[in-house]
Amino acid sequence: MNDLIGLRYGWGNAPGDGSGKTDCFQLVCEVRQRLGLTSYTDKFAWVYDSYADETFPRRLIVRWLLEHGRRINAPEHGAVVLLPGAAGAALATALDSDVLLIAPSQNVVRSQLPEGIGHYFWMDR
Repeated sequence: MNDLIGLRYGWGNAPGDGSGKTDCFQLVCEVRQRLGLTSYTDKFAWVYDSYADETFPRRLIVRWLLEHGRRINAPEHGAVVLLPGAAGAALATALDSDVLLIAPSQNVVRSQLPEGIGHYFWMDR
């Protein structure tokens, strides 16, 4: 996962597209794919055709999580993390003892989350 660290935020960009950018959804999909889990990338390509970063309704993130996963009380390796609204309702991926996310600096980082931050979902549908 170390090659993902330092990528910059870019709406609709994916880690492997050569741009050096990614958005939180594409980052989660890439990490999940590397872990051998379902990535969901192809099922949600319509989002980028229908919305821009400024027009994307963040509530669709919650809807996606509830429709395709189940809420869990504690992080599990590979779980998707919904970060608070103050962070832009962004997504992260839980790893062993930390998460991979796009930080407020707009760079991908691997970091621990403060206790009680985020909601965890196991994506299995």
